[in-house]
Amino acid sequence: MSPESLQAQGLMLGTPAGALSDPACGIEGTLLFERPAYPFAHRLKNCTLGAFSYFNAAGRSSAYATRFGRYVQVGESCIFGPPEHVMDGFTTHPFAYTRPLEMPNMYRLPDFAALAPPASDAPSWAATRHAETLIGHEVYFGAGCFVKRGVRIGDGAVIGAGSVVTRDIPPFSIAVGNPARVIRLRFAESLVARLLRLQWWRYDLAPFRAQLDFTQVEATLATLEQWQADGRLHELKPASFCVTRQADGGLDVASLPQALYFS
Repeated sequence: MSPESLQAQGLMLGTPAGALSDPACGIEGTLLFERPAYPFAHRLKNCTLGAFSYFNAAGRSSAYATRFGRYVQVGESCIFGPPEHVMDGFTTHPFAYTRPLEMPNMYRLPDFAALAPPASDAPSWAATRHAETLIGHEVYFGAGCFVKRGVRIGDGAVIGAGSVVTRDIPPFSIAVGNPARVIRLRFAESLVARLLRLQWWRYDLAPFRAQLDFTQVEATLATLEQWQADGRLHELKPASFCVTRQADGGLDVASLPQALYFS
């Protein structure tokens, strides 16, 4: 798809969808996203991005089969859910466990193609080991994080720079290190419980921005709880899209009938 076509679809940075920075972005497979999202030119393969999620423009991050919630913040040079290799087979090399359609660039070379397994309708080992990595809402990743495939990271969590996440992280936890371990909660347990009940990321906060001071945690939380009880908060229902990388390298863009979250 040309820059003009992307512009018409509202997918160039600064246009109504505010999702993609340029047509040479690193999308592979499909990207589902709610408007606005900012993946810039990072490598995303078969991923989902919730509204207001963004990747730092610096460095090069990669994500595979990862579902990011709303308001996720990704520091530079992070890796999410990369495919894993067989540890207990005769070899760890993917030629023994994948098919050409799964790694077309590699099998385009004749020497690799000669090692390809016989054609079969049965799923390959790699296909049967698919696991989605799940990132909650309002999660923050420092630079250089690695998140193992299939891990679940709860809403509001913070992952420190350079951390290697090999197991699930609870909501509103701060985790650091290799392997990452939880060092504390962001807030007192009572506040965490209230935040999880409120789920503020469900709502359109733009009309109330001038009335809220987000540096005041308890006051902001109490105000939003009251507005929720009074029915003043309205669900955020962003326009959502599916972008698919075509065989010729172009992008196909399709509108989705409803928001990806809380519909």
